[in-house]
Amino acid sequence: MLEVHFPAPIPPALAVLCERSRALYDGFAAELLSETGHDIGINRAGTLALATDEAERADLVAQAAIIKGSRQLGGEDAWLAMEPGLGRGLKGALFLPDDHSIDPVRVCAALLLAAERAGVRVMRGVTANGWLVEGGRVAGLGTDAGPLRARWTVNAGGSWAGQLPGLPFTVPVHPVKGQLVHLKPSRMPGHVLQVKTLYMVPRVREGRVILGATVEETGYDVRPTAGGIDQLLQGGIRLFPDLADAGIVEMRVGLRPGTPDGIPILGKTPLDGLLLASGPFRKGILLAPVISDIVSRLAAGEDPGVPMAPYSVTRFRT
Repeated sequence: MLEVHFPAPIPPALAVLCERSRALYDGFAAELLSETGHDIGINRAGTLALATDEAERADLVAQAAIIKGSRQLGGEDAWLAMEPGLGRGLKGALFLPDDHSIDPVRVCAALLLAAERAGVRVMRGVTANGWLVEGGRVAGLGTDAGPLRARWTVNAGGSWAGQLPGLPFTVPVHPVKGQLVHLKPSRMPGHVLQVKTLYMVPRVREGRVILGATVEETGYDVRPTAGGIDQLLQGGIRLFPDLADAGIVEMRVGLRPGTPDGIPILGKTPLDGLLLASGPFRKGILLAPVISDIVSRLAAGEDPGVPMAPYSVTRFRT
Protein backbone atom coordinates (compact mmCIF):
# COMPACT_ATOMS: atom_id res chain seq x y z
CA MET A 1 0.00 0.00 0.00
CA LEU A 2 1.22 3.48 -0.86
CA GLU A 3 -0.40 4.93 2.25
CA VAL A 4 1.00 8.30 3.24
CA HIS A 5 -0.77 9.37 6.42
CA PHE A 6 -3.04 6.49 7.49
CA PRO A 7 -3.22 5.60 10.30
CA ALA A 8 -2.72 9.18 11.50
CA PRO A 9 -0.99 10.79 13.16
CA ILE A 10 2.45 9.61 12.11
CA PRO A 11 5.73 11.15 13.33
CA PRO A 12 6.51 14.40 11.45
CA ALA A 13 9.89 13.10 10.28
CA LEU A 14 8.18 10.06 8.76
CA ALA A 15 5.46 12.21 7.17
CA VAL A 16 8.13 14.27 5.39
CA LEU A 17 9.58 11.14 3.79
CA CYS A 18 6.15 9.72 2.87
CA GLU A 19 4.99 12.91 1.16
CA ARG A 20 8.26 13.34 -0.70
CA SER A 21 8.24 9.73 -1.87
CA ARG A 22 4.65 9.89 -3.08
CA ALA A 23 5.62 12.91 -5.17
CA LEU A 24 8.44 10.84 -6.72
CA TYR A 25 6.39 7.73 -7.45
CA ASP A 26 4.95 8.63 -10.87
CA GLY A 27 8.40 9.47 -12.19
CA PHE A 28 9.82 6.34 -10.56
CA ALA A 29 7.20 4.17 -12.30
CA ALA A 30 7.68 5.92 -15.64
CA GLU A 31 11.45 5.49 -15.46
CA LEU A 32 11.14 1.77 -14.74
CA LEU A 33 8.68 1.37 -17.63
CA SER A 34 11.02 3.19 -19.99
CA GLU A 35 14.10 1.22 -18.94
CA THR A 36 12.58 -2.25 -18.63
CA GLY A 37 9.17 -2.31 -20.31
CA HIS A 38 7.68 -3.37 -16.96
CA ASP A 39 4.52 -1.59 -15.85
CA ILE A 40 4.62 -1.76 -12.06
CA GLY A 41 0.85 -1.35 -11.93
CA ILE A 42 -0.13 1.53 -9.65
CA ASN A 43 -3.78 1.14 -8.65
CA ARG A 44 -5.17 4.65 -8.15
CA ALA A 45 -8.65 3.71 -6.93
CA GLY A 46 -7.81 4.87 -3.41
CA THR A 47 -8.35 3.37 0.03
CA LEU A 48 -11.44 2.95 2.17
CA ALA A 49 -10.59 2.97 5.88
CA LEU A 50 -13.47 1.37 7.76
CA ALA A 51 -14.75 1.13 11.33
CA THR A 52 -16.34 -1.94 12.88
CA ASP A 53 -17.32 -0.31 16.19
CA GLU A 54 -17.92 3.12 17.73
CA ALA A 55 -14.36 3.54 18.99
CA GLU A 56 -13.00 2.92 15.49
CA ARG A 57 -15.60 5.31 14.05
CA ALA A 58 -14.49 8.05 16.44
CA ASP A 59 -10.90 7.38 15.41
CA LEU A 60 -11.82 7.83 11.72
CA VAL A 61 -13.54 11.14 12.53
CA ALA A 62 -10.37 12.34 14.24
CA GLN A 63 -8.24 11.21 11.31
CA ALA A 64 -10.50 12.95 8.81
CA ALA A 65 -9.59 16.23 10.50
CA ILE A 66 -5.87 15.47 10.16
CA ILE A 67 -5.47 13.83 6.73
CA LYS A 68 -5.60 16.36 3.92
CA GLY A 69 -7.81 15.28 1.02
CA SER A 70 -9.63 12.57 2.97
CA ARG A 71 -13.43 12.39 2.85
CA GLN A 72 -15.66 10.97 5.55
CA LEU A 73 -18.61 9.01 4.14
CA GLY A 74 -21.99 9.80 5.62
CA GLY A 75 -23.53 6.39 6.17
CA GLU A 76 -23.87 2.79 5.05
CA ASP A 77 -25.53 3.71 1.76
CA ALA A 78 -22.54 5.90 0.89
CA TRP A 79 -19.84 3.29 1.45
CA LEU A 80 -21.91 0.49 -0.07
CA ALA A 81 -22.34 2.62 -3.19
CA MET A 82 -18.56 2.74 -3.48
CA GLU A 83 -17.95 -0.88 -2.44
CA PRO A 84 -21.10 -3.04 -2.70
CA GLY A 85 -19.38 -6.18 -1.38
CA LEU A 86 -18.74 -4.77 2.08
CA GLY A 87 -20.29 -6.48 5.06
CA ARG A 88 -23.35 -4.90 6.64
CA GLY A 89 -23.24 -3.22 10.02
CA LEU A 90 -20.01 -1.27 9.63
CA LYS A 91 -19.97 1.94 11.67
CA GLY A 92 -18.00 4.37 9.51
CA ALA A 93 -15.80 4.93 6.48
CA LEU A 94 -13.09 7.35 5.45
CA PHE A 95 -12.10 7.61 1.78
CA LEU A 96 -8.41 8.30 1.12
CA PRO A 97 -8.18 9.11 -2.61
CA ASP A 98 -4.42 9.66 -2.56
CA ASP A 99 -3.50 6.38 -0.86
CA HIS A 100 -2.87 4.01 -3.76
CA SER A 101 -1.49 0.49 -4.02
CA ILE A 102 1.14 -1.35 -6.02
CA ASP A 103 2.44 -4.87 -6.53
CA PRO A 104 5.84 -5.07 -4.80
CA VAL A 105 6.73 -8.25 -6.70
CA ARG A 106 6.47 -6.32 -9.98
CA VAL A 107 8.45 -3.43 -8.51
CA CYS A 108 11.29 -5.69 -7.38
CA ALA A 109 11.43 -7.52 -10.71
CA ALA A 110 11.60 -4.23 -12.62
CA LEU A 111 14.24 -2.79 -10.29
CA LEU A 112 16.42 -5.88 -10.57
CA LEU A 113 16.25 -5.82 -14.38
CA ALA A 114 16.95 -2.06 -14.51
CA ALA A 115 19.92 -2.44 -12.17
CA GLU A 116 21.46 -5.28 -14.15
CA ARG A 117 20.99 -3.38 -17.41
CA ALA A 118 22.77 -0.43 -15.80
CA GLY A 119 25.79 -2.61 -15.06
CA VAL A 120 25.09 -3.62 -11.47
CA ARG A 121 26.57 -7.02 -10.58
CA VAL A 122 24.21 -9.03 -8.40
CA MET A 123 25.94 -11.76 -6.38
CA ARG A 124 23.43 -14.50 -5.62
CA GLY A 125 24.06 -17.10 -2.97
CA VAL A 126 26.78 -15.01 -1.31
CA THR A 127 26.57 -14.29 2.43
CA ALA A 128 27.94 -11.17 4.09
CA ASN A 129 29.68 -12.02 7.35
CA GLY A 130 31.12 -8.75 8.65
CA TRP A 131 32.14 -5.16 8.02
CA LEU A 132 35.63 -4.29 6.83
CA VAL A 133 36.65 -1.46 9.19
CA GLU A 134 40.10 -0.09 8.41
CA GLY A 135 41.67 3.10 9.72
CA GLY A 136 38.44 4.31 11.28
CA ARG A 137 36.30 3.91 8.16
CA VAL A 138 34.24 1.19 6.51
CA ALA A 139 36.10 -0.11 3.48
CA GLY A 140 33.57 -2.71 2.41
CA LEU A 141 32.16 -6.08 3.37
CA GLY A 142 33.57 -9.42 4.30
CA THR A 143 31.74 -12.27 2.55
CA ASP A 144 32.06 -16.01 2.16
CA ALA A 145 33.21 -15.30 -1.40
CA GLY A 146 35.97 -12.96 -0.22
CA PRO A 147 36.11 -9.25 0.65
CA LEU A 148 34.20 -6.63 -1.35
CA ARG A 149 35.75 -3.16 -1.20
CA ALA A 150 34.11 0.14 -2.06
CA ARG A 151 34.32 3.87 -1.35
CA TRP A 152 30.76 3.67 -0.06
CA THR A 153 28.98 0.66 1.38
CA VAL A 154 25.21 0.84 1.87
CA ASN A 155 23.56 -1.19 4.61
CA ALA A 156 20.11 -1.89 3.17
CA GLY A 157 19.81 -5.18 5.03
CA GLY A 158 16.17 -4.88 6.06
CA SER A 159 15.39 -6.70 9.29
CA TRP A 160 18.97 -8.03 9.34
CA ALA A 161 20.57 -4.55 9.16
CA GLY A 162 21.85 -4.75 12.72
CA GLN A 163 23.17 -8.31 12.55
CA LEU A 164 26.58 -7.95 10.86
CA PRO A 165 29.48 -7.65 13.34
CA GLY A 166 32.33 -5.19 13.21
CA LEU A 167 30.82 -1.75 13.91
CA PRO A 168 31.57 0.29 17.06
CA PHE A 169 27.88 1.26 17.32
CA THR A 170 24.58 -0.59 17.07
CA VAL A 171 22.00 -0.37 14.31
CA PRO A 172 18.79 -0.91 16.31
CA VAL A 173 16.62 -2.61 13.70
CA HIS A 174 14.47 -5.57 14.64
CA PRO A 175 12.10 -7.89 12.73
CA VAL A 176 8.32 -7.49 13.01
CA LYS A 177 6.57 -10.50 11.52
CA GLY A 178 3.66 -10.09 9.13
CA GLN A 179 1.57 -12.96 7.78
CA LEU A 180 -0.48 -12.61 4.58
CA VAL A 181 -2.92 -14.75 2.61
CA HIS A 182 -3.35 -14.60 -1.16
CA LEU A 183 -6.95 -15.39 -2.12
CA LYS A 184 -8.79 -15.87 -5.42
CA PRO A 185 -12.33 -14.60 -4.80
CA SER A 186 -15.37 -14.68 -7.06
CA ARG A 187 -15.82 -10.96 -6.39
CA MET A 188 -13.05 -8.38 -6.18
CA PRO A 189 -13.11 -5.18 -4.10
CA GLY A 190 -12.52 -2.05 -6.13
CA HIS A 191 -10.46 -0.27 -3.49
CA VAL A 192 -7.91 -1.09 -0.86
CA LEU A 193 -9.92 -1.82 2.30
CA GLN A 194 -8.46 -1.30 5.73
CA VAL A 195 -9.56 -1.73 9.35
CA LYS A 196 -6.75 -0.88 11.76
CA THR A 197 -3.89 -3.22 10.78
CA LEU A 198 -6.11 -5.54 8.67
CA TYR A 199 -6.13 -4.74 4.98
CA MET A 200 -7.32 -6.13 1.65
CA VAL A 201 -5.45 -5.16 -1.51
CA PRO A 202 -6.94 -6.12 -4.90
CA ARG A 203 -4.54 -7.42 -7.55
CA VAL A 204 -6.84 -7.10 -10.55
CA ARG A 205 -4.42 -8.50 -13.14
CA GLU A 206 -3.97 -11.75 -11.23
CA GLY A 207 -7.54 -11.92 -9.94
CA ARG A 208 -6.16 -12.05 -6.40
CA VAL A 209 -6.82 -10.32 -3.15
CA ILE A 210 -3.98 -9.89 -0.66
CA LEU A 211 -5.26 -10.18 2.89
CA GLY A 212 -2.88 -9.02 5.60
CA ALA A 213 -1.26 -8.55 7.89
CA THR A 214 -0.42 -9.64 11.38
CA VAL A 215 1.99 -7.57 13.49
CA GLU A 216 4.04 -9.98 15.62
CA GLU A 217 7.18 -9.52 17.71
CA THR A 218 8.46 -13.07 17.31
CA GLY A 219 12.04 -12.54 16.16
CA TYR A 220 13.13 -14.15 12.91
CA ASP A 221 10.32 -16.72 12.85
CA VAL A 222 9.00 -16.93 9.27
CA ARG A 223 6.45 -19.71 9.75
CA PRO A 224 2.82 -19.11 8.83
CA THR A 225 0.73 -20.09 11.84
CA ALA A 226 -2.83 -21.37 12.17
CA GLY A 227 -3.69 -18.59 14.64
CA GLY A 228 -2.29 -15.82 12.48
CA ILE A 229 -4.01 -17.03 9.31
CA ASP A 230 -7.29 -17.59 11.17
CA GLN A 231 -7.14 -14.03 12.51
CA LEU A 232 -6.77 -12.67 8.97
CA LEU A 233 -9.49 -14.85 7.44
CA GLN A 234 -12.04 -14.08 10.14
CA GLY A 235 -11.41 -10.34 9.89
CA GLY A 236 -11.42 -10.41 6.08
CA ILE A 237 -14.69 -12.35 5.78
CA ARG A 238 -16.37 -10.05 8.27
CA LEU A 239 -15.26 -7.06 6.22
CA PHE A 240 -15.99 -8.55 2.78
CA PRO A 241 -18.26 -11.61 3.10
CA ASP A 242 -17.66 -12.92 -0.44
CA LEU A 243 -14.18 -13.96 0.70
CA ALA A 244 -15.80 -16.92 2.42
CA ASP A 245 -15.79 -18.96 -0.80
CA ALA A 246 -12.45 -17.66 -2.10
CA GLY A 247 -9.74 -20.13 -2.95
CA ILE A 248 -6.54 -19.90 -0.90
CA VAL A 249 -3.67 -19.46 -3.36
CA GLU A 250 -0.76 -19.16 -0.94
CA MET A 251 0.34 -17.90 2.45
CA ARG A 252 3.36 -15.66 2.90
CA VAL A 253 5.37 -14.30 5.80
CA GLY A 254 7.53 -11.19 5.77
CA LEU A 255 9.76 -9.53 8.33
CA ARG A 256 9.37 -5.76 8.48
CA PRO A 257 12.43 -3.81 9.69
CA GLY A 258 11.26 -1.88 12.74
CA THR A 259 13.09 0.77 14.79
CA PRO A 260 12.56 1.87 18.41
CA ASP A 261 10.84 5.13 17.39
CA GLY A 262 9.14 4.02 14.16
CA ILE A 263 11.31 6.28 11.98
CA PRO A 264 13.74 4.92 9.37
CA ILE A 265 17.50 4.97 9.92
CA LEU A 266 19.09 6.74 6.95
CA GLY A 267 22.23 8.48 5.87
CA LYS A 268 25.81 8.79 7.03
CA THR A 269 27.13 7.12 10.14
CA PRO A 270 29.91 7.79 12.69
CA LEU A 271 32.21 5.85 10.34
CA ASP A 272 33.15 7.30 6.96
CA GLY A 273 32.29 5.03 4.06
CA LEU A 274 29.06 3.57 5.49
CA LEU A 275 25.54 4.70 4.57
CA LEU A 276 22.39 3.34 6.18
CA ALA A 277 19.07 2.69 4.45
CA SER A 278 16.92 0.71 6.84
CA GLY A 279 13.99 0.65 9.24
CA PRO A 280 11.00 1.77 7.12
CA PHE A 281 8.76 -0.73 8.99
CA ARG A 282 5.35 -0.88 7.23
CA LYS A 283 6.09 1.83 4.66
CA GLY A 284 9.01 0.27 2.83
CA ILE A 285 7.37 0.01 -0.59
CA LEU A 286 6.13 3.61 -0.38
CA LEU A 287 9.53 4.93 0.73
CA ALA A 288 11.60 3.06 -1.87
CA PRO A 289 11.99 6.04 -4.26
CA VAL A 290 12.88 8.62 -1.61
CA ILE A 291 15.27 6.38 0.32
CA SER A 292 17.17 5.42 -2.82
CA ASP A 293 17.23 9.07 -3.91
CA ILE A 294 18.62 10.26 -0.57
CA VAL A 295 21.26 7.55 -0.33
CA SER A 296 22.50 7.98 -3.89
CA ARG A 297 22.69 11.76 -3.44
CA LEU A 298 24.75 11.35 -0.29
CA ALA A 299 27.10 8.90 -2.00
CA ALA A 300 27.57 11.41 -4.84
CA GLY A 301 28.35 14.22 -2.39
CA GLU A 302 25.10 16.07 -3.13
CA ASP A 303 22.48 17.70 -0.90
CA PRO A 304 20.00 14.95 0.05
CA GLY A 305 17.10 17.41 -0.08
CA VAL A 306 15.91 16.84 3.51
CA PRO A 307 17.54 17.49 6.91
CA MET A 308 19.12 14.19 7.91
CA ALA A 309 19.38 14.57 11.71
CA PRO A 310 15.94 13.01 12.44
CA TYR A 311 16.99 9.84 10.60
CA SER A 312 20.57 9.50 11.84
CA VAL A 313 21.62 6.38 13.73
CA THR A 314 23.27 8.68 16.28
CA ARG A 315 19.84 9.63 17.66
CA PHE A 316 19.86 6.37 19.60
CA ARG A 317 23.02 7.19 21.54
CA THR A 318 22.54 7.57 25.28
